[in-house]
Amino acid sequence: MRHLRRSAEAIPDPTLRELALDAQRRKWASLEGAAAFAVFVPRARRTAVARLLVDLQAVFDYADTLMEQSCAAPAANARQLHSAFLAAFDEGERHLDYYAHHPCRADGGYLVGLVQRCRRTVRALPSYALVADALQRNGWRIIFYQAAVNLASHEEYDGLVRWSREQVPADVDIEWWEVAAAAGSSLVVFALLAAAAKDELQRAEVEAIEQLYWPWAESLHIFLDSLVDRAEDLHNGQPSLLDHYSSRQEMGRRLSQLTAETFRRAEHVERQHRLILAAMVALYLSDAQAWTPFARPVAERILAAADSLVAPALLLLRARRWALR
Repeated sequence: MRHLRRSAEAIPDPTLRELALDAQRRKWASLEGAAAFAVFVPRARRTAVARLLVDLQAVFDYADTLMEQSCAAPAANARQLHSAFLAAFDEGERHLDYYAHHPCRADGGYLVGLVQRCRRTVRALPSYALVADALQRNGWRIIFYQAAVNLASHEEYDGLVRWSREQVPADVDIEWWEVAAAAGSSLVVFALLAAAAKDELQRAEVEAIEQLYWPWAESLHIFLDSLVDRAEDLHNGQPSLLDHYSSRQEMGRRLSQLTAETFRRAEHVERQHRLILAAMVALYLSDAQAWTPFARPVAERILAAADSLVAPALLLLRARRWALR
């Protein structure tokens, strides 16, 4: 993270420089969350994978911050910026003009540099070939989310509903907006890249990881984030996929079901995924915004449905927030 900050401080354009530094300041928890997936990587590759995942999350956060700035073609801008995320773990993906629709562009090679650093590490992962297709699939979903879900108008929802329903079998008990939310999470990408650091990864492991995160754990991730950001979103007039629930009671019921299904599926993969997901839930629930009068009933239902590891992690992370203050 210190290396990232130094790289951002060297950006020539003052607007881009401040946006890059602001993304790192505001989203430091997402950088830590990405690094968590490296904890269980074989020791010899752990440092390299931690740097890869933090750099990759920095690409995501930077693109996400830039697409919030005013421009003439918001959807095209979002797609172009977030294509850097896909390019970071696919060496065959050519560099686009990432700033083609953005008013600023003089970043001194900051974004391409992040992508190239990621590619060097990805190239050395022994089992990358086994996860390449799944990474592509999920990387394109993220780009779709940023351009189509984040920026969708009410009139565009019919197309969004069709797309979401095409992503999962018809008999799966999940709402279309829960699938759409899952497309906005990068958790499965980090999990797959960390798995690719193993020498003898099996295809069955890759499938089980993808079936855990997509769409279950990733949908839960985005809705937890939306829950703690609810007051800020309302203040800024920002729409939320949480708004599609007919009531707070339905919201609590559905998010508790997503939580229970996530941890049920975590029983079929290596234990580290259960630990990481428990920590993720605890991190969001340790935020004071998860216990406002609006959010509390929903947070209580999520906590009740979560793995037993969440409660001790919640105590630890509340203590850490207090210490950081």
